[in-house]
Amino acid sequence: MDQQRIILIYERLRKTQPTFVETDNDWIAKGLSSTPFKALVSVAISTMTTEKRTIDACTALYDKISTPQQLLQLEDEELSSLIKPAAHYNRKTKNLKKMCQQLIERHNGEVPCTRDELLALTGVGRKCTDILMHFTFSEPTIAVDTHVHRVVNRLGMTHTISREDTADAINQITPLKFKHHAHEWIIQHGMKICIARKPKCSECSLTDFCDHYQNEVK
Repeated sequence: MDQQRIILIYERLRKTQPTFVETDNDWIAKGLSSTPFKALVSVAISTMTTEKRTIDACTALYDKISTPQQLLQLEDEELSSLIKPAAHYNRKTKNLKKMCQQLIERHNGEVPCTRDELLALTGVGRKCTDILMHFTFSEPTIAVDTHVHRVVNRLGMTHTISREDTADAINQITPLKFKHHAHEWIIQHGMKICIARKPKCSECSLTDFCDHYQNEVK
């Protein structure tokens, strides 16, 4: 897709989708990213879990703890019970304990601010790292979840199989001026309009740019 069409897509998204702070975003309102540590734990818990279940799990957890040291003091059974709304809560319990130990041993209990150091933490992958680098450490990058992956490939902005490849591609072609809010616009478009099973093409403002619509729907 040529650069001018990419710019026009982002201009449309900017007009049709709000940023997170312009919405009643429970993730923000309930403090899931109010500190770097909470942001890190929240994104680790969120993997393969809906936003609502993530919020439920994190809200229960943050009523009890706010530091790596406090999390480590929880018994595994109690921690598992607190984050039980999240998928794979038993595995995440073990990963969170390891991650907090690593934060204390390697970073004096602080959350590191570089990609390599974040990726070296147990339970932290590419998507989690991109979210933290962008929203916590203000790096202009686009995190790719299932919604972003679906939308940009349907549009034809990328032609990729894995989310990691999508993240590489979309970050390469997106002009810097759009990167601050691109993740927010695209993810909301994917949740409201370009949904997985049956996209609402009749309500979409991007059909004139969309490969999926032009080739399979129109």
